[in-house]
Amino acid sequence: MEDILDKSLVSDPTICNLLLRVGTGRLDVAVYSVVHDNSLIYRSVSLDPAASDMLKAVEDAVYDNPLLLSDFRRIYCLLETDRTMVVPLEADDPALCRNMFRAVHPDFAGEVLESSTSTRNARILYGPDEALIGFIRRTFHGVSIDSHLSPLCRYFASKPGRGNSRRVICNFRREAVDVVILDGNMLMLANTFRYNSPMDAVYYILASWKSLGLDVHTDELLLAGDQGVREEIVPTLRRFLARVMPVIFPPQMFRAGRESMRAPFDLIVTPLCE
Repeated sequence: MEDILDKSLVSDPTICNLLLRVGTGRLDVAVYSVVHDNSLIYRSVSLDPAASDMLKAVEDAVYDNPLLLSDFRRIYCLLETDRTMVVPLEADDPALCRNMFRAVHPDFAGEVLESSTSTRNARILYGPDEALIGFIRRTFHGVSIDSHLSPLCRYFASKPGRGNSRRVICNFRREAVDVVILDGNMLMLANTFRYNSPMDAVYYILASWKSLGLDVHTDELLLAGDQGVREEIVPTLRRFLARVMPVIFPPQMFRAGRESMRAPFDLIVTPLCE
């Protein structure tokens, strides 16, 4: 049985940030004080597979963990969805963006949201479940809602790369990899690829690399996320690419607590790149 996040775990939530990530089958939660180091609490809460829909599963997870309903300083929520689209900054007409999004995702009729990438050329459109986003807005006052891809773009766009090399950032979960490719402060690609085997993830990474004409000798591959998946695929990736290295974990969040290293990387960097 998973540990319940009870209100007794945090003495003063008004000096704490709450980070939420609604993903495939899980609600990831991190709570930490912005005043005290080593305060971070992390839980990955299973969403009930027997629930009638995603909304019911998330509602149950939230109400079963009373700490989440406290009066926090700031609340951030990432929504993982396959309905995403990168558009140029010049496409700033809301009606045009909705039409483009629905041309790519014709089954989606809900509200199309947008997120900044902090790059010079692009932003992200995404289409979350309408009932789910309504529940999140009603339940968490002042919540900042974002696509799961956007914090990765913003975090790495704010950090200059090495010389003129382009950077491929891969954030792994057990069943998916997020791939963000940056050329300086220009976004070249942001997408999530789902896979059955980690070797499928290798294929998607190398295919993305080749399609954009990246250099196997000078451009960089930076790996974050699930450590087991990374350890399995690094030897294969190094057969094809010269510069394969782990992402340096953000020291600000490590000071917040060692538990942060267990949390999804996109969730942990979210408060660092507003």
